[in-house]
Amino acid sequence: MSDWTGTGTTISAAAAYATVAQLREYLPQVPAGATYDALLLSVLERATALIDRRLGFGFATPALVATDKDFRNARTTDTLYLPAYSAGSITHVYELAAKGSTSESTDEVLSTDYDVLDDGSLYRYSGWPAGWYRVTAIWGYGAAPADIVQICLETAINLWGTRDSRQISDVIGVEGGGAVGYQRSWTNKQHEVLTRVRAEYGQFGIA
Repeated sequence: MSDWTGTGTTISAAAAYATVAQLREYLPQVPAGATYDALLLSVLERATALIDRRLGFGFATPALVATDKDFRNARTTDTLYLPAYSAGSITHVYELAAKGSTSESTDEVLSTDYDVLDDGSLYRYSGWPAGWYRVTAIWGYGAAPADIVQICLETAINLWGTRDSRQISDVIGVEGGGAVGYQRSWTNKQHEVLTRVRAEYGQFGIA
């Protein structure tokens, strides 16, 4: 992604879940120009890093080309769990023998020999022996969902707020106008969303 800086140049925001333009909608008081855009982007990247640390993984637009990924199945099982990949993108599955040696070889598992389950794992009636596998697919969790984009913006606002005291606070104990605000790493709502997204995507499954 890129954002108009107001000076005829652009700043890449590929490392952040939200754009400078989106953040400016919440911070209209920030002066225009490339200097401030660079500062806003830096804050968005810091917010993204905090989110990734909390989730334990990061979102990114996956490559458009399928690539090989090797991984080890620790024990014999009827269900093979893969790292996150784009649904429908698996083109080959190989059993990999003598990985890394001069006698390394592959034995392809035909797509008719396994079923892709709803969570992206591969079920095989005859089982998947313990050992190494090579799978060709489009890997990655994909673009960040809207809830994560919103949390990125809110976190960035809090980080920027160290400059002008504008910060997002949490609400505890009561509802309505008498609610008590306080500051913490994540608000209750943010914590709820991050926990749900982490459980939804987890370590394995379809992106």
